[in-house]
Amino acid sequence: ARGHRVMTISPRYDQYKDAWDTNVAVEVKVGDSIEIVRFFHCYKRGVDRVFVDHPMILEKVWGKTGSKIYGPKAGLDYLDNELRFSLLCQAALEAPKVLNLNSSNYFSGPYGEDVLFIANDWHTALIPCYLKSMYQSRGI
Repeated sequence: ARGHRVMTISPRYDQYKDAWDTNVAVEVKVGDSIEIVRFFHCYKRGVDRVFVDHPMILEKVWGKTGSKIYGPKAGLDYLDNELRFSLLCQAALEAPKVLNLNSSNYFSGPYGEDVLFIANDWHTALIPCYLKSMYQSRGI
C-alpha cells in the first residue's frame, strides 16, 4: 500500500493450489551435502508469496509424521530440524536474487540485493548469521 515490493518466503509444506513452479532451482550447502531447492510462487493481495520446495521439508507432512512439522510431539524436535531450517534460510537469501517475478503492474524482475529481511521466528534465526558470513564478506 505504501509502494514497497513485498515477498514472503516459507517452506512448501503443502501443494498450495495457487502456487506454481517457477522452474528456478538453487544449490545450498546443508551439512556435508549440496541440496537443490526449487521455488513455487503465487501473488496474493500485493505480496509475492514464495514457497521453498525440497523433500526434507515435504516429508515431515506427507509421511508418517502426520503434519507434525517441528517434532514428533510437543517439546521434542526432529533430529534434522537444524538442517531443514538451514536449507530454508539459505534459500530465502537466494530468492530475491534469482526469482524473476512479473506478477504486478508496478514491479517486475528480480528484487536484487537492495532488500530488507525480517526473520520473525527461530526457523529463520540463521538469516542474519548467513548474511554476515556468506554475503557481506563477498560484498553482497
